[in-house]
Amino acid sequence: MSEDIELKKFKLELESYIAENFQADDYQAFDADSAGDDFAAGSAPRRRADLLPPIMLCCALPQFDKIDFKHMYDEERGETFSEMLLRLIKESGEKNSDIYKRANIDRRHFSKIAGNANYRTSKETALAFAIALQLDFDTTQEFLATAGYTLTKNNLADVIVTFFIERKIYDIFLVNEYLYEYKQPLLGG
Repeated sequence: MSEDIELKKFKLELESYIAENFQADDYQAFDADSAGDDFAAGSAPRRRADLLPPIMLCCALPQFDKIDFKHMYDEERGETFSEMLLRLIKESGEKNSDIYKRANIDRRHFSKIAGNANYRTSKETALAFAIALQLDFDTTQEFLATAGYTLTKNNLADVIVTFFIERKIYDIFLVNEYLYEYKQPLLGG
């Protein structure tokens, strides 16, 4: 019963906030009292659609079609995973083939990554390249971030990989041996 009262209060607070901050001529606030027994203890709303209009209205803001999200993305995106990978290989002074072989990645997979600046890679592939490039922990985190990943302490595979990186042990086969022992996904391709 108290959860239903709290939910009703929350919805009213949300509606009040939207009414104060949302600037639209056709906006009508949701009236919890007129919703009848939708908020009665133990009963489900009569129709799910009864709860949708306020949410739908706040998601359909007319000013959103005037924002150029693609332009904003292009200006703010920074270096992609593929771009950073190629830059780090160049800075290492080694050949591409030396790095992708050390990362346990085949030539075709590497070509796909290198040929597409917006290539979406797996975390295991990104970590394999970090090991092959012998990146320190901070650079590995930065490198992973370009692919949308991070090393965390609540993921066993991440803890194992971090252990090796912090000790500057960059043998992918040794890393994979321990990942396999702990039943974690292997690095590379």
